[in-house]
Amino acid sequence: MTSLTASPRRAVSVADARITFPHLVHAEWVSLWSLRGNVVSLVLGALFAILAAVGFSVIWGFATQRAEEPLPVEVAPPLMDMALNGVVIVQIVAVLIGVGAFAKEHSTGSLRTQLAAAPRRVGVLGAKATVVGLVTAVWAALVFVVSAIGVAIVYTAFDFPVAFDSPLTQIAIPVLGAAVLVALSAVLGLGVAALLRSETWAVSLVLVFLLILPTVFLSLPFEWALHVAELLMGQTGSALYTVHESVDGTVVRDIALTFAWPAAALVAGMAVVRRRDV
Repeated sequence: MTSLTASPRRAVSVADARITFPHLVHAEWVSLWSLRGNVVSLVLGALFAILAAVGFSVIWGFATQRAEEPLPVEVAPPLMDMALNGVVIVQIVAVLIGVGAFAKEHSTGSLRTQLAAAPRRVGVLGAKATVVGLVTAVWAALVFVVSAIGVAIVYTAFDFPVAFDSPLTQIAIPVLGAAVLVALSAVLGLGVAALLRSETWAVSLVLVFLLILPTVFLSLPFEWALHVAELLMGQTGSALYTVHESVDGTVVRDIALTFAWPAAALVAGMAVVRRRDV
């Protein structure tokens, strides 16, 4: 008699089955673009931001051509200041993208599947931050470049000054700095969403923090309120895209705080997600 001996199957090693960070980033990339709402938000946000920049430049142009008391050309805002006129609109869209990257998946239950596939929850949130940060930064930079081109065309038509002494400092730094601010706003939204697990509350809290809270503190008749307002991200963020004649301690502080707020929110979100059931 002959007997058949089954050959042992090769055991799958833990290393083969391990999901690496690049895998998580790829999964988040696919997830972000699979949501139609994200694409719609990016398209509409870009249109509104570009229209705001070009539209206000046209208004300024006609204000210098009106028959009664025309404005002098010299009082028109600099080209890049006008091009970045829609930075708040772009920030709002970035916050929606960042919050939705966590809160939408939490509400649909897909986040539980992700965390089951990748037990290291910190890696999942880190991958989300990487994707939303890069996507919103590149998108924002493109929006601001198109806005600058549109404003330059309008300014040229109305004989406004469009020349730059230093394109690097007067064009590249404002565009890249504003794009970084937009990416940080998205990461801030992601971190707050991980803390609250609610899309509505996270969006509301982040927008109040960025847009309303600084104005409230600046309106209070107290010196301490002014100092508090200077530390909020809604005030410090402009240091990233403002052309500074010299970089002093205040500029360094503002830039550091602009990075610190999203970092703190993301770290807090990671700590909560790591210890709490989703």
